[in-house]
Amino acid sequence: MSTTTPVISKADLLRRISQSYRALRSALEALPRDRFTEKLSTGWSLNENIAHLAAWEETVPPRVTGVLASGEDPKLYDDVDAFNARAAAEAQGKTTDELFARWSAAHERALETLRSMPEDAERLAFEIVEWNTTGHYPDHFADIDAAIRTKDDLFGLVETNWIAFRLAIGAIGLPALENATSSGWTYKDLVAHAAAWEDHIAMRLKGVRETGAETYPGVDDADEFNADVVERTRGRAAADVIRELDAAHERMIAELQQLTPERIHANNSWVVAAVASDTYGHYAQHFDEVFAAVPKKPAELLERMREGWRPFRRSVNGLGLTALAETTPSGWTYKAMLGHIAYWMEHLALELPYRLDGRRGPLMDVDAENAREAEESKSRSSHQVVERVHKAYQGVVDLVTVLPPDREIGFLATRLVVGETYGHFVKHQAETDWALPGTAAGFIDRIEKVWKPFRAAIRERGRAGLTEKTSTGWTYKDVVAHSIGWMEQTIREMRSGELSTGWTKETIDAYNARSVRTHELVGPEAIVDELDTVHRNLVETIRGLGDGPIDERFASTMPYYTYLHWEEHFAELGVPL
Repeated sequence: MSTTTPVISKADLLRRISQSYRALRSALEALPRDRFTEKLSTGWSLNENIAHLAAWEETVPPRVTGVLASGEDPKLYDDVDAFNARAAAEAQGKTTDELFARWSAAHERALETLRSMPEDAERLAFEIVEWNTTGHYPDHFADIDAAIRTKDDLFGLVETNWIAFRLAIGAIGLPALENATSSGWTYKDLVAHAAAWEDHIAMRLKGVRETGAETYPGVDDADEFNADVVERTRGRAAADVIRELDAAHERMIAELQQLTPERIHANNSWVVAAVASDTYGHYAQHFDEVFAAVPKKPAELLERMREGWRPFRRSVNGLGLTALAETTPSGWTYKAMLGHIAYWMEHLALELPYRLDGRRGPLMDVDAENAREAEESKSRSSHQVVERVHKAYQGVVDLVTVLPPDREIGFLATRLVVGETYGHFVKHQAETDWALPGTAAGFIDRIEKVWKPFRAAIRERGRAGLTEKTSTGWTYKDVVAHSIGWMEQTIREMRSGELSTGWTKETIDAYNARSVRTHELVGPEAIVDELDTVHRNLVETIRGLGDGPIDERFASTMPYYTYLHWEEHFAELGVPL
């Protein structure tokens, strides 16, 4: 037994190997394949580098076995340069995929060796693992730098790794971002931290571009910088932090796209090293931590879907049907946006079998499909669009529900479900939330827009027409009486400051019946006058709430007593949506 304490614990070494291997491997895989056989300025081709990395990791199991048996490193080579030459020669005639496969196998055997080692193994055994992994990988980032020719190459490295990192964050779901990571931060802190460093490199690239300098100063104290980010994130909404990350990434990409080949490689490729540190190298550092919170089994995925669906559905419901014809901040209508969301959930049924099989289905022209959906939404009613979204979402729920409950879902499939459900909802909920009224003026504007067609439909019935039956069995006069009752309810609540809670189907039906009954002897002309009077009182009451944001209690209930309620009767009143 060794009496020497290892310089690092097995768990910490496994974590460091995972981070550094992912950083190097993902960067290599993101480079253009035609670049792998070219002789680089560093001396070898990328293919030869991969063969070299695999060869050294292949020495780990027998060397560790030798140390555990005798206390000495058998080395298995006489001369390092000769060993490297043989490894490079072994790349000849091999495809890049074959070489990557060899490295994967060697890496997994090295990890298995480390996992099987006792915690108190000889320090030399741990050092052999470290020398050939975390101690070796950094030697080859210069080869990646040499393989980068243009801004497009660098963009490919960043975006390939960004997509997986960003999708993993999205898969966690907004509520779970408040949970703690293995490092003690919350996932929300981690997202804010990633956003801050993306913003940091965007600032440095802008500085290089504007000053013409080869380098640009950055953060002096990373620990202090990180602590400040966590402090600023406290109490912020997770959705806002996610949007901050995406905005920072867009700023960084905008700067990266302005780089010239000369700027990229100036001062020993300072730009490449700086970008790697704050982007794809940084993603790799946190990927395992993030991925630990990604749902793995159907029940976990369904829970995250429901957590994302409920606020999105509530936001869409709060808009109402009339507002769906309006334009979003992105330039399309809310009907088009919802049609787009529904379409991609419907398409998931075709793509999911491929993803569960570990591959992708036929490529789609996403822009063309989105444009088609936007055009077709013009001929659909708001009610049809909303019903389609609900049906499409339920279809995805059904697909995930029938998956084997105890079998983990591969990330290729998980990211599809996330991307077309709750990861997609949160992206567009910012648009629906933006349109929700929050002030007295906003609510009055929304009320008047829905009131006009509702009141016009009542007027068109005439006095005689109010006594006719609707498609639901009520008379049109009953619809008016019932509407008056609910407007009066919200007026009472806003004036008293007290909400009536605990409504059930039974108490709602009883309230409706009472509203109709108390107006049985009221004539058609008088009940319409009362409707107009109550509408004026409603507007005056809301205006009396002041100029600032309305109390959330009233903002969340009053629409259901007024304009959202009136829209429920549009079909029987003959009002088109």
